[in-house]
Parts: sequence; C-alpha cells; structure tokens
Amino acid sequence: MNDQTLSPGMKPGVYLKLDNEAYHAGPGISKSGLWTIDQQTPAHFKFPPERDEESTQARATKDFGTAAHIAILEPERFEKAVFKGPEDRRGNKWKDAEEYCQIEKKTLLVASAYDNVLAMRDAVHADPWINGIITGGGKSTVIEASGYWIDQQTGELCRCRPDLYRKDLKLILDVKSTISAHPDAFARSVVNYGYHAQEAFYTDGWQACGQEVEAFAFLAWEKKSPFAFGVYELPPPIVEEGRAIMRKSLNTYAECRKANRWPGYSEGVQELSFKRWNYRLTQAPDTLDEPLPA
Repeated sequence: MNDQTLSPGMKPGVYLKLDNEAYHAGPGISKSGLWTIDQQTPAHFKFPPERDEESTQARATKDFGTAAHIAILEPERFEKAVFKGPEDRRGNKWKDAEEYCQIEKKTLLVASAYDNVLAMRDAVHADPWINGIITGGGKSTVIEASGYWIDQQTGELCRCRPDLYRKDLKLILDVKSTISAHPDAFARSVVNYGYHAQEAFYTDGWQACGQEVEAFAFLAWEKKSPFAFGVYELPPPIVEEGRAIMRKSLNTYAECRKANRWPGYSEGVQELSFKRWNYRLTQAPDTLDEPLPA
C-alpha cells in the first residue's frame, strides 16, 4: 500500500493518506459516476448542474455525516476530530466556534447533533460483534483508503474508497445512514441507490489493487433515536446484477471518452409507453391482440 498523497504521476494501488476532498477531485471513474450514467445519462455525469452555494442545512447534514463516520469507524478519534458547538448557529458563539474549528481542522456540530452522534456511536459499539470488527483489527484495519486500478477491458482508470477494510478478515465494511434500517427498507435502498453495484465495483477494484476480499457487509444505521442499526450482506445474484450494471456503464463511459461525445436521452423521435392504469376513462390497448412476429 502507498502512503504518499496523490500526484499527477500516481500509479494504480492503494493510497492511505489521501484525504476525501483530494480523492473526489482526483482522476479516475468511481461507482457514483457510473451509477449516474446508468440511472441518468452520460451527459448528466459529464455536465452536472452547477452547485449553488451550500446551504446551512446542507452543510449541517454533511458535517453530521462526517462526524458519524468518525464516531463509528474511529471512535477513539472522535473527541479530537469533532467539536461540540453552541445550541444553535446564531451569534458570536457560533462564529467563534467556526473560526476555532477552521484553524484546528475539526468538524463542528451544534450541541444536540453532537450528543446524537455520541448516542449513535454508543448504540453501535454496544454490539460486541460490530465493536470487534471495527476496533479489533489493529494494524490490519484500514479506514477510508483510496484504491486505483486500470480496468482490463476498457483501459480506464477506476477508483474506490472503502469505509473500512480488515486485511486479516479479508472484509470490507461499508457504513450507510438510512431513514429505516429494517431489512425490507434497506433492501429497497440497495436497489434504489446502487449498493449492490457498489459491492461489486469495490470488491473487484480492491482485488485489482492486490487486496484480498472474501466478505462484504453493510452497516446500516438510523440517525434518530433509538439509533437502531442492522448489519447486512447481499445475496450473490443481486451482486451479479450490480456487477453487470457497472460493466455496462464502464463500457459506455469508455466509449464516450474515446469519442468525446456525452449524449443525453436517446436521439430522434420516440413513442412513449404508458401503463394500463394510466387509462382511466378509455379502454387500455390489449397488447395480447397484437399479431405475433412472422
């Protein structure tokens, strides 16, 4: 594994000290980019809408997520990395706290959010198995390392950033916040947000980086009391579906880069299709009456 920061001449491999911003701003195609190509179009990936200045609520949500990841994956580092601010974001107390955290490079939360993250951390780590997975690996545990590899079929540079990797267990653990960690609800999230594609892409990529992977698990946790959580693994068939999505999108990405052409929705005139329940006042066409092809 490499421990240097990313440079223009970087080589495929695992980088331990690359910060999150450098990773997301750096080269290579990620799962999220490929998922955008699949769920939308290459144009949506290549030409994303300009982001407005980050709202206070968006910033608070982002900081809460950052603090939660630290609390779960690096509980011993939480007090050093996250600062408990005042009760709200108004007045000089909040401005002073912001200045302090900018200097000290800490994540700032309002008091109630800070307390919630602590409660969530304690709830998760009260489970002996999860606590052992996260804290019991010693030097075998790698947190948020960045992996880069060349896809053999397309020649494209790819990247991934597993939340936690236990080298001794050959395990990747990914942490997801969710409204409901109920198995049925999280199964829907897997399909809606492409977590099956993530498992396939990360597993294949991490192995391409020379790291063994024999298990992949998701820790899904709820952001509100009682901070319930579940640990889930995906059945192989749905992971294969995710792998097929990634392969199709990666091939499309490579074709777009080669042609320097990033199409949106299909060209020409198309006829829209409608479900039977769209016909409320008239009779829906019966496709069974259509003649069979010769």
